[in-house]
Amino acid sequence: MLTKAEIVCKEYMDEMMAGGPVRLVIGVSGGADSICLLFLMKKYLPGENIRVLHINHMIRGMDADEDSLFVKNICENEGLFFKEIKEDVPELAKTAGCSEEEAGRKLRYESFEKEAAAWEQEEGLPAGSVKIAVAHHIEDSAETFLFNLFRGSGIRGLSGIADKRDRIIRPLLNATREDIEEYLESIGRDFRTDSTNSDTSYARNRIRNLILPEASRICSTASGHIASASRKLRDITEYLDDVVDDACKTVIISSDGKVTLMDKKAFNDLPGVIASMLILKVLTSMTPGKKDIGEVHAGAVMNMAKADSGKHLDLPYGISADFSHDRITLARGIDSDDEDSVPEAIETLMKASDLSQEEKDALFDPSNPLNRYTKYFDCDKISLISSKFGITGSQTHEIRARRSGDYLVIRDRAGNPCKKSVSDYLTDLKLSAPDKDKIRVLAVGNEVLWVIGYRMGDSAKLTEDTVNILKVEVEAKNGRTSY
Repeated sequence: MLTKAEIVCKEYMDEMMAGGPVRLVIGVSGGADSICLLFLMKKYLPGENIRVLHINHMIRGMDADEDSLFVKNICENEGLFFKEIKEDVPELAKTAGCSEEEAGRKLRYESFEKEAAAWEQEEGLPAGSVKIAVAHHIEDSAETFLFNLFRGSGIRGLSGIADKRDRIIRPLLNATREDIEEYLESIGRDFRTDSTNSDTSYARNRIRNLILPEASRICSTASGHIASASRKLRDITEYLDDVVDDACKTVIISSDGKVTLMDKKAFNDLPGVIASMLILKVLTSMTPGKKDIGEVHAGAVMNMAKADSGKHLDLPYGISADFSHDRITLARGIDSDDEDSVPEAIETLMKASDLSQEEKDALFDPSNPLNRYTKYFDCDKISLISSKFGITGSQTHEIRARRSGDYLVIRDRAGNPCKKSVSDYLTDLKLSAPDKDKIRVLAVGNEVLWVIGYRMGDSAKLTEDTVNILKVEVEAKNGRTSY
């Protein structure tokens, strides 16, 4: 008897292969989902129609290398094409000014696309004929829905994950994680487990490991119901997209990617949901590759558009909105995460043994206003933190914009160390969205040692045992750092 994963995959592939066998580039990490996908695809396609790509993000050191070897050995035993793409994702994220999660996702899909296109060129195949198979399942769709719901996305963000997009296919999207593991057990196949999946300092991991299990206690098929709702919202979104496109012809006067002029009256006459989607469409077109534009920003523009003329609004990524009596002008200036916006810092290495007790006490004097922008750290603790992230070299820490997954190590009420996401910390401070975008942090990997101008984490603070001290000074102007 077929397992549920086999049934789901058969229904999908029967439709996919109605015109004959296809060629697949399959992304295989070594986890249960992708290993299941690989062996199910082997049931439908000859080996020569499969190419396996494994992306080594160079985040987990030896564990990541062992994942790669695990997948390589499977491919050799099964007679399948295997290629490893090994890239330093933390460095890519730093260069691009984005989170490691986003940099890794971009690397994966670009690598899959390049391999598919190269295969087509090698064999003279039509563009788009080689497909890319990835192993998303029901819980992934539910997780994406909740993540976007919590961060204030519009209905597009709540549409979950599509079962196909361009050349990307997702044959397991209607299977659950339990279905996947049941299939692997039935064929006696092992898989690798990524240790970072249990780290709840990442928002998605919190949803996956804490929220969805609680939801399943309320209703055992909660993830499936969420995924079903996402599919319905996707259908609605596709219909509304056509309505928004028609509205753009009436509302938008001109747009060159950096400056968009809109007719204020025509905009205000739109139904709220269409106005919101139109603004999101314009803002995201002005911030390619950015993922932090949400309903809160569309709502701010809509509210201001109904107010008197002469209003000004600052939005993420250096976008400004200005409102005259008959026009709305959206203009993109300098990105808030451009290199020029990172504050200059003066770093000084000191020996604790060279300081008197009076000087040590002065380091923490709260009455000194400069202490808001001058902090002292234990160098040896910073080295330990950097080794945890596999970061080597003379410069293990950096000042940068905050990223998804950033966290502080703080003490709970019992005095025990715990992680708090920087996003949650800034929300607790009740900062506005523009002010949050201007925040800079001193970080090692995703561990933030200092939210500049605000608090330090506890993991690199000085103690009586400190030997080597790092002093970091950031220039302050009018009570704010100079960025």
